[in-house]
Amino acid sequence: MTKKKLSILIACISILTLLIIAGVSSASEDDASYSHVVINEVCSNNFSVVYDEGHQYFDYVELYNPTDSDTDYPVYLSDDRDDPCKYRVEESVPAGGYLMVWLSGAGTEGALHADFGVSKDGETLFLSDENEKRIDTVQVPALKYDQTYSRQTDGGRHFVTATATPGSSNDKALVLQTEFADSPVFSLEDGFYDVGTTLKISAYPWQKIYYTLDGSIPSEDSLVYRGSITLEDASQNENYYVNQKMYPTYVPPSYKVDKCNVVRAIAVDRFTGKKSEVVTHSYFCGFEDKDIYDNVRIISLVFDPESLFGYESGIFAMGKKYDEFKAMGGYENLPDEEVPVSIVDANGVGHYRYEFTNAFYSGRESEKEAQMSVFDAGHEFVYTQNVGVRIAGESTRYLYQKSMNLYARDIYDGSDTFTNGFFADNERKVRLRRSDNRIWFKEPMMHKMLGELGILYQDSQMQAVFINGEYWGAYNLRQQYDANYFFDQLRLSESDLWLIQNNEAEYGGDDALSSYNYLVDFITYSDASEGEIYDMICQMVDIDNLIDYYCALLYFDDGDIEPRHNQVLWRSAADLGTDELDGKWRWVVYDLDVTCEDPENNTFDYFRASEGLYLPGYLYANEEFNEKFYNRMLELMDTTFSYEHMHEYLVQYDKEYRQQNIASVRRFEGIDYTEADYEKDLNRLDDFFKRRPEIFREYLEQDMEKGWE
Repeated sequence: MTKKKLSILIACISILTLLIIAGVSSASEDDASYSHVVINEVCSNNFSVVYDEGHQYFDYVELYNPTDSDTDYPVYLSDDRDDPCKYRVEESVPAGGYLMVWLSGAGTEGALHADFGVSKDGETLFLSDENEKRIDTVQVPALKYDQTYSRQTDGGRHFVTATATPGSSNDKALVLQTEFADSPVFSLEDGFYDVGTTLKISAYPWQKIYYTLDGSIPSEDSLVYRGSITLEDASQNENYYVNQKMYPTYVPPSYKVDKCNVVRAIAVDRFTGKKSEVVTHSYFCGFEDKDIYDNVRIISLVFDPESLFGYESGIFAMGKKYDEFKAMGGYENLPDEEVPVSIVDANGVGHYRYEFTNAFYSGRESEKEAQMSVFDAGHEFVYTQNVGVRIAGESTRYLYQKSMNLYARDIYDGSDTFTNGFFADNERKVRLRRSDNRIWFKEPMMHKMLGELGILYQDSQMQAVFINGEYWGAYNLRQQYDANYFFDQLRLSESDLWLIQNNEAEYGGDDALSSYNYLVDFITYSDASEGEIYDMICQMVDIDNLIDYYCALLYFDDGDIEPRHNQVLWRSAADLGTDELDGKWRWVVYDLDVTCEDPENNTFDYFRASEGLYLPGYLYANEEFNEKFYNRMLELMDTTFSYEHMHEYLVQYDKEYRQQNIASVRRFEGIDYTEADYEKDLNRLDDFFKRRPEIFREYLEQDMEKGWE
């Protein structure tokens, strides 16, 4: 053996020996036990891991007691080396157990809320005894959202970045990658291309590229990139995601839905084994022959498939939630389609099947990250951005096509606003809203029309949506009533905004809710015939807005409204000296899906049946209001609400929505829905506008004569 080869062999043996020794040392250190409580887990960027007793998502420290006895000595937490006793932990840590301390900055005594926070960019935490002796120190690195810095085993010495396990063993945690290789580079940006277009993916020579074409997350078991990829018309591929069972009665499309190519790739360093983050692009090929997408805006959403149909929390899956329902009734072995629609549990409480799918999970815990690619009506690529997605609304949760809220957050993409606002700058939230009707555009059309009256409304854009490459139907992309909306519309700051939605204060807290409840009760139980009382009401609410709002609800037969449900009101917290920012309550246009159904329905009777719903009726006693309300209704019936005007709207929206409307109904209700069926549905809506004036005029006269009893 040559000296060179011998030297190499000795070096290899030395390295191997060091690795073995290091491994033994690491293992023994991790197995070493403490005789005191330790910091076991830290979450410095808690977006949706766990919330406190007030449903607030604060960062937290989890303490662990590795001994056989409950702690009978005080311990202190701090983020300041020079002030080790900054926060006294009031509760004992149970033997072999855990204790959560919220790093909220509140310092609430007895509530386990420390009076300091922890930076997501990294910080050192100290645990000390009552003599200021340090018993544990953890240098927390920068963490992404919902990640933790935790001992790999409870009480062990080795820390890792991992998934969260608050209040339970870290053995269940998944160790997360924190260092990434450089990402692969695609030769094409998202867009519309000819069939046969060549896509190239490049990386460094020491990296290997893996990719997928089915929307799944690539791994080292995926396709190996060995040369250029030829993009085809993916619509010819078999359906996959649209075939997943979302509800027991769901029937997937019997045809191949339109699809785009979703290409996802990672690069893996051949020497270190480090992986890059996933790179995703959406490519539409062959769509020049699909005229239903002409002049149609398109959004492509790409999720980790587990986020969509995972058993535990996939937002479109029946999943764990449905199995809970089956177990309650003892139907575990019954086929899904044979499970009853309702059951009564052992306590005599009734439960309905439609409430038990994963879509009924709500709040931050249900939010999933997705990549959103946006294309304008000319199919030019606008931008791509990672966003948060949640199922939105109530009834939509058990329907096949589900409404979704989209959130721009810095935890996903470094920006808390959409790169390009859909309706305004600084937008943070929009909704992809499904229709509750076969005429997809009825509600956005009604919003637009009522906007003519000066009532604030939610603007909409029709979007064709693709999820993991497969057509998911047309949606109305809609503005949301949040602080950004009111600032954009009125330059009203969040601190000055009071907003009530469905009897809850979205902005303004208890002050706003008390003011709103007082308004409704005062109108309901006061005698408006007295001039002073009516003047007080006029100081609290914009009477013109109240009249226009209720004229619209009555005329268009809103059948899905209650005194404190499906209504949104706003006001400035104080009189700010302008016509609209005068501290008076005003309604906005909200949830008009269940309207324009039966032109012969006497909506006055429906409104009168619920105490506190028909507020104009309580004001009939005042002659000034009575005359104003009556004359305004007649005026609107001859102008904005007239058949001629509404028919013009119908023609305009039909032209924009028709083909996507038909395609969406076919996608979720069956291929048998034809353009002739659509015409029948359209004519029914047009018939409402045509017949309603004469019928409603009679109801109006009767109601005014009845007064308020």
